Amino acid sequence: MAVSIGTGTKLGQYEVQDFIGQGAMGVVYRAYHAQLARTGAVKVMQAITPDEDSIARFRHEAQAIAQMRHPNILNVFDFGEYQGTPYMIVEYVPGGSLANRLSGPQLDQVAALKYLRGIASGLDHAHGLGIVHRDVKPANVLLEKDDTPVIADFGLAKLLQGSSLKSMTGVTTGTPAYMAPEQVTGSHAGPPADRYSLATIAYEMLTGVIPFDGEGLMEVLYAQVHRDPLPPSARNSALNPQVDAVIMRGLAKDPAARWETSTAFVDALADALAGKPAPAAAKTVVMASPIASTVPLAGPIAAGAAVAVAPPVARAEAVNRGATVAMAYPAPAAQPVADKRSHKRLFAIIAVVAIVLLLISSVVLIAALRTPTLSLSSSTVVAGDPVVVSATNVPADQNGEIELRSTLHIFSFHADSNGRVSVPIVVPRTIGAGDHTVTICWASRCRNSVTLHVIESGVALASPTSGTTPGVTPSASPTPNTTPGASPAPTGGTSRSPQPSPISTPKSTPPPPPLSSPTPNPCPTSSQSALLAVSPATIVAGVTVVTVSGQNFTPYKQGVVYYYFPNTATTPTKTWSVTVGCNGTFSVSFTPAALNIGTARVTAGDAGGRSASKNFSIT
Repeated sequence: MAVSIGTGTKLGQYEVQDFIGQGAMGVVYRAYHAQLARTGAVKVMQAITPDEDSIARFRHEAQAIAQMRHPNILNVFDFGEYQGTPYMIVEYVPGGSLANRLSGPQLDQVAALKYLRGIASGLDHAHGLGIVHRDVKPANVLLEKDDTPVIADFGLAKLLQGSSLKSMTGVTTGTPAYMAPEQVTGSHAGPPADRYSLATIAYEMLTGVIPFDGEGLMEVLYAQVHRDPLPPSARNSALNPQVDAVIMRGLAKDPAARWETSTAFVDALADALAGKPAPAAAKTVVMASPIASTVPLAGPIAAGAAVAVAPPVARAEAVNRGATVAMAYPAPAAQPVADKRSHKRLFAIIAVVAIVLLLISSVVLIAALRTPTLSLSSSTVVAGDPVVVSATNVPADQNGEIELRSTLHIFSFHADSNGRVSVPIVVPRTIGAGDHTVTICWASRCRNSVTLHVIESGVALASPTSGTTPGVTPSASPTPNTTPGASPAPTGGTSRSPQPSPISTPKSTPPPPPLSSPTPNPCPTSSQSALLAVSPATIVAGVTVVTVSGQNFTPYKQGVVYYYFPNTATTPTKTWSVTVGCNGTFSVSFTPAALNIGTARVTAGDAGGRSASKNFSIT
């Protein structure tokens, strides 16, 4: 039940004045400290369940956040609980948010860099104290009267992530448009996640749109993990390739590949916008030669005097020669030694190159051996026919999916202990004639594919040309008006004895055997209604493998299973094609995405007209 705080309520030394607004975390009130003559904002955390564990965690996080003192971080004045619900009293910033500013005309580059520098400074300060924001976005950046950016809601996403959540619309542990890939997948989110969000804000400031614009929630979450956005210059042609490089590094999928600090990112972006060379290139220009650094160790101390009296040019030449530095002039007898050393060095280089090539070849060979093979029992089938998909070199006991495209149909598989897979699938009758791709996928990656050629039902596959009917001897048709078996009358000359006619009597073709009667179905359809079961009872998003089982469906019929999240969605999140067994059952397995927290729905139907649906909860 939501806590209502009326005007005049005392929260510590602050008196609540009026209601400001409501967000995913809870409600916000304006409050006033009379003795300090200071206005603050009260955030009542209704999204946090007021149990003992959650309150303890809230106090711990609030204490850490309150220790931060930085001009670009919102100050926390006080915290506590009101009627069991935790609250924070923070600095009141009346200038609105960066989100409001970005909703107007596009910022110029000077203003964008000013905001980014302030946000970067605040983030680096917090990261130095071991505190990660986890929900950096324009709405969480408030603006002072002089336009100084102030980061709000530090650590609140972590409070929500680790505690029980009330059922409130909009409660998440990050905002999808600005969320780092590791947050989407539920992996560890450290300072690089905040820097990814900062790079997203920079992209939006310079182009006017977020990296994955105009897409639905699930598409954005998928894109954050699996797709690269268009480079900023594709959205704003005034930006140069250096800007693309800086921002795309900030949006790298691998946290280790991003900028080391937020300030380093903004400095590099400022240089790129000004057309200066990239910092990495500048560093490589001034690198010293490795040979020069080893020269002082090459010659004995006695040779130092000879080098000291040599002219500058001679000294430079001696340095370049390396091993001859210790000698004022190379004696003829010493030349063969130098040659031997050169030969030894050459042999050593050749040996090193050979070893490197051998290692590269080994890596390539191992990779090739680990690449799964994929084959079909038949590469050409009629729509509605079965085909067996086989694979080898799959990790032992690996769960995955066989995908049939162009219209996506998914079939689950489990590899045996030797990494072999054999999955019988039924090609959907509605898939359409033509070439379709069969792909094997696991661990969020598709590893290999083959082409399946499908022809329409009713079109016969190629067969041998029909020949002469067996058992019938071909013969000429008998001449009209001629009695079979009699010789024609002679026209002249000596009469001959009648001879039997060589014409054989045609044999009639035997009638085709009658069509056999259809075999009675040994697996009759159950008289009970079709139903779906979901297990286990407790499902954790991003962790639990969910099994959907169907019962009392039409035996041997092709069916389709759909997974919807949330349960009110009209477009399925996942789709599987199944073949109902003799006993009217089937099953599919999957793991819900890390952010699929709430009520989900599965539905299934088969070609016999049976269908069922079931809602279930994900925590």
